[in-house]
Amino acid sequence: MAVAAVTVSAIAAVVAPATQQLLFSMMAVGPCLAVGSARPRAVAAIGAYTMLLALWISTPATLSPTSQEMKRLLLTACITAVCIVLARSRQVAEEREAKGKARLAEIVRSSGDAIITCSLDGTMTGWNPAAERIYGYLAQEAIGGSVTMLGLTADEISLMARLVRQHRIEDFEIERKRKDGSPAIVSASVAGLRDRDGGVFEVCVTHRDLTAQRAMEARERLMSERSAQAERLESLGRLAGGVAHDFNNLLSIILNYTDFAIEQGAGVGSAQDDLARVRSAADRARMLCRQLLIFAKSEPTDTEAIDLNTILAGSRDLLAPMLGEQVELVVHLTPEPLMVEADRTKLEQVMLNLIINARDAMPHGGTVVAQAGVTEVDEVQPGIHPGVRPGPYVQLLIRDTGTGIAPEVAAHIFEPFFTTKPQDRGTGLGLATVYGIVAEAGGGIGVESELGEGTTFRLLFPVAADPATQIDAPAPARPPVAHGQHVLVVEDQDGVRDLVVRILREHGYAVTAASDGSSALQEIEHKRFDLLLTDVIMPTMPGPTLAKLLQQSQPQLPVLFMSGYTEGLLGAEHGIDHDTELIQKPFTADELLDRIHDLLTAAATPGTARPLSGLDSVALRRG
Repeated sequence: MAVAAVTVSAIAAVVAPATQQLLFSMMAVGPCLAVGSARPRAVAAIGAYTMLLALWISTPATLSPTSQEMKRLLLTACITAVCIVLARSRQVAEEREAKGKARLAEIVRSSGDAIITCSLDGTMTGWNPAAERIYGYLAQEAIGGSVTMLGLTADEISLMARLVRQHRIEDFEIERKRKDGSPAIVSASVAGLRDRDGGVFEVCVTHRDLTAQRAMEARERLMSERSAQAERLESLGRLAGGVAHDFNNLLSIILNYTDFAIEQGAGVGSAQDDLARVRSAADRARMLCRQLLIFAKSEPTDTEAIDLNTILAGSRDLLAPMLGEQVELVVHLTPEPLMVEADRTKLEQVMLNLIINARDAMPHGGTVVAQAGVTEVDEVQPGIHPGVRPGPYVQLLIRDTGTGIAPEVAAHIFEPFFTTKPQDRGTGLGLATVYGIVAEAGGGIGVESELGEGTTFRLLFPVAADPATQIDAPAPARPPVAHGQHVLVVEDQDGVRDLVVRILREHGYAVTAASDGSSALQEIEHKRFDLLLTDVIMPTMPGPTLAKLLQQSQPQLPVLFMSGYTEGLLGAEHGIDHDTELIQKPFTADELLDRIHDLLTAAATPGTARPLSGLDSVALRRG
């Protein structure tokens, strides 16, 4: 355009010499017009072209310009120089602006956050690679589309357009929708893009993907809650084990002295009935203590590989008549065996507790469904306590159509003595016992419930490798009468010691009693004994230490320990393990006499009895 303007002006000056001065002024505009190109060399070229034309027009004949013409040429040169400077400045500004745009475009392209621009009506005009990664839409799919495809509503778009006119919206967390329909949790910031007049013409939205972070936080929160609950239940278990120990000592006395009174025919008629009621109550108390020890994972366990189908079938036959006419029990069995490694009696107790609980949750009737199958656990199972490792599990589901459980109740449902039943209908140990049995078997248990919709208990047991072998137990027989064998009884509780002495003496044993280890050591100096019967935990000297010292004098002396604690709670600290001869309190007279008879018989058989060895191994080992 600048060249054309100069050329046209030059031609006009030649054609109309009278207007040369005006046309020369118009020719000087050429370099000014070239400033817009921001190319200093082009401006210089236009200026030189203008000066040559002006010189040619002014001196066509003499080739010697006048002073006036020289002034016009000098003015043109000055204008050209100024225009070159202006063009250079403009060139620098445009290069700086271009670099800024390129820098901004690269920032947007390489940003890890989704950067989306859209018009005020919600039509998307910009979409960076991070937006493609987070939402799954390619740029060509997103640009031109509406932001409603990300889960925004028309009301949200209108509100956003109003708000960005006033201020920037910083870092608010919101859920959006990906191309595949899955949710994306993002931290969003929204700002308006303004024109030269300050008006908002577009909206720029930045989304930082928090989905993975929130999922990780949820897992960590779940693990923390599970850990806290496991620690709470473990503490309650230790407390339960200690309480059970003290009650077991008392129950040993109550059970056996009641038996003494019944056997001797104390009282007639109603008195005998009263004693029978005392004995029945003592048996129930003994079962409560056993449930406490199961919760504490301390009850002795006889594990075997069991097909859970047999437990389900047996529970159906046993429990269905107990549920009443209004409650239907539906049991689904599988054609393939569902092998778990557990104690058969304890599994039956699990079924009993859960199904009876389900019945109690349906006062107006309903359905209880018990079903099992094999499932694969490959990640953290929310709500399962204690946690289980990945692998194959037998899953047992017990569902009811009852009243449901409130969340605040479900949080404490496996704690001992926690119950929502009336005082005369529940002990609060049923589900705590179930928890202990499942945890002892290496599994986990969880509960899902909604008020008014029913409850589902989900139990996971590790899959066992081999099926169980059923062995029929021999029928119990009365223990034989002894023939004067000498037993040393060491027990710090007076009531228990007197009880044991009476049981043994009435069945033909000679008995020497001691209240602690020091007294027992004095007795060994003057007498020889056929068996040591001692409590495990005693003041000044524990039973295992006493046994070790006594066997220094009598290496073949059989030892039977007794305790209100179980092997699991006594542990290696007191030298008690799976091979230790231990009788659990409370015991009946027959149970005690059977154990003593077996030990004495083994000791009398060559090669079956061995002395204790090692500083901590202070109990008779089975041959």
